[in-house]
Amino acid sequence: MKKFGTRLISAVLAGCMMTSVLPVSAFALEGSAEFERTVSAQENSDAPAEPSGAEAAACPLTGGETINKKFIEEHGGSKVYSISGTYTEGIVIDAEDEDVVINVTGETTFDKGGHSHNNDYATFITVCRANSVTVNAEGQTITTAEGLAFNRCFYAENSFTGTAVLNGGIYNWPCDDIAACYLCGGDWTFNNLTMNAVLRAIETDKGANVIVNGGTYDCSESFSATFWINDSPSSSFNYVKATGVGWVMNAMNSQVNIVGGSYSRTYKDLPRYKDRPTLRVANSATLNVTDAEVTGTYCDVFVTGATANLVGGTYTNTNQYLNLGYESPALKVWNGGTLSVKDATVDCTGGNAAISSGEPAGSDYDDQAGGNLVVENCTIKNSEYGIYLGWGSNASAELKSATFENNDSDIYLASGKEITISDTFTTPATIKVADPKEGRQLTVAGNANKLHLVGQNESYRVAYDKAQRYYYLTQRAPGYTLTAEDATATIKVGGVDTKVDPNDEIDKGTPVTLTADPAPDGQKFAVWFVKVNGVVQNDLRDLLTFPNEEDQTKAILKMPEGNVTVKAMYEAVDPVEPPVDPVDPVDPVGPVDPVLPGVIIGGAVILGAYETGTGIYRLMNMQGLPLPSDRIELAELVWERADKPEPQNMTDENLYADIDADDTDAQKAAHWMVEQELMKFDEDNNKFHPCFPVSKLRVCLTWQNAKDKGLID
Repeated sequence: MKKFGTRLISAVLAGCMMTSVLPVSAFALEGSAEFERTVSAQENSDAPAEPSGAEAAACPLTGGETINKKFIEEHGGSKVYSISGTYTEGIVIDAEDEDVVINVTGETTFDKGGHSHNNDYATFITVCRANSVTVNAEGQTITTAEGLAFNRCFYAENSFTGTAVLNGGIYNWPCDDIAACYLCGGDWTFNNLTMNAVLRAIETDKGANVIVNGGTYDCSESFSATFWINDSPSSSFNYVKATGVGWVMNAMNSQVNIVGGSYSRTYKDLPRYKDRPTLRVANSATLNVTDAEVTGTYCDVFVTGATANLVGGTYTNTNQYLNLGYESPALKVWNGGTLSVKDATVDCTGGNAAISSGEPAGSDYDDQAGGNLVVENCTIKNSEYGIYLGWGSNASAELKSATFENNDSDIYLASGKEITISDTFTTPATIKVADPKEGRQLTVAGNANKLHLVGQNESYRVAYDKAQRYYYLTQRAPGYTLTAEDATATIKVGGVDTKVDPNDEIDKGTPVTLTADPAPDGQKFAVWFVKVNGVVQNDLRDLLTFPNEEDQTKAILKMPEGNVTVKAMYEAVDPVEPPVDPVDPVDPVGPVDPVLPGVIIGGAVILGAYETGTGIYRLMNMQGLPLPSDRIELAELVWERADKPEPQNMTDENLYADIDADDTDAQKAAHWMVEQELMKFDEDNNKFHPCFPVSKLRVCLTWQNAKDKGLID
């Protein structure tokens, strides 16, 4: 009966293995003690069945196996395996076109060392061929025994062209000779692993790609790199936390994308760690970093003969190796590489540059030529040099926009170097050069005169060459500026009429041609209004001449010794008769000077037209004051300018009937104006008529009357 039962169970086991529904223990070899115990339990016991499902169906691996088609066939076609415990031999996956799954079901240790002779490394899991490999290790720990050399956790040969996915798990791999994961083939995805390694956590080569999603990676003792990405066509790191005392990322001949996460270099007070940047990009690699937090103890990002595009995020360099005599910029590009930094915050302490093409003089590697640098919309702070442009035929820097904070110099140029600055960058910035001299060019030609550069070289200031369109250093005394409103101002530059910009420096005595803009509809040109150093010029005869006295819309201004504001003024073509004040019906044009054919106020001539008052108002030192439209606004304007004096005769009984009694300021202003004989009121009805409109000329005359009485300045 037992023999028949044994045969029957063997047949059942074979079928069950194909459907993966029996526990692993049921797959013991026929005739073995384990097999007999299993049969006995099934024949003689009513004990419940062992768990079913993927974990229960997984075939346990003991080490030394090569999972290939033959192995799969010999184990009933199962491609799901489990590992747990201590392994003294590794596992090889060489199953072409198959999908292999390994479940880590308990704490797992790989206890085998190798040596460098003939590359005789010890590897826990080697992938040669497969369609896909999945390792599930959530909640489990995989480690290598202490003190072992030349052993690694995963190795992918370049024959592997499939995909591999590692899900979760804690990987402790304290081997300081080779990488914990050395991948030479396939597309690998690491999902939320915790990996503590020594030399390198992940290394790619020969075309392998990695996608690292989340997780924590640390190489706390390595002078190499946490991630060593070489010859990878497309690798990416998404929201990863990575640390190391060497490079945290070393990308070479690869395309690497970083999104979010943090990358920080741990300080270790030993000379061998002195000059490792946090992120290194070399050998024609491209590194794209978006919104990451990067911290360096020597340098945050180093680009040499490669390309890096940094968008958003923060970059902080603490320069902690100053005690060993080593310092570096936070971000730097060498040897013709390209570094683009946009929307980022860069903070560099320790007396070096925040962003640099090449190395500042006196740095450890100041013999290295720079590369191409582009900065846009960055905050750059706490550095000796915000942007440093070093030597080299391929060294260049373009500043599109930035905010500079607490830098010794915002921009520093090595000998003979010129920086490109966009005209849209109008924030004040300091600039210093290694070779100051008269006429020393600062910017690449092509700028409009809109920048606000402040020179820091002693005895030199920044000036603008309008003919060549660049900024330069000079020791000459500064010229003067001219701002034209409702008009165009031009000067001769190299014999060519050139429009004057508000920042242009114009030497005293230079002829400036003024051309009034076309008059608005219904208006015509009236007068020119001129201020020098903020003072209205009442007599323009020494300043202005007219090529055609019959057409004064064009004038020649002889540049005075001071900054000039000039404005074209206009008046109505068909003057409107002014309203008649019901309580003060005085001719709004008078008084008229008996000698001149009109009234001269503020350097303009009143010819009697009502709307001419619009221009006169702007000329009488009333700039910036609101133009009153009615009697009460005029009263309050003058009263407030007189510092709101108290009226002498105002009582509760004589408040004006047409002004709200609770509007104390309006009542006081109206009474004071009447007391000072600047305005009148309706005595018969005790009314002020506050809402009656006033002409612009009436405003000017009342204002002038108050000035003549000494009531206002």
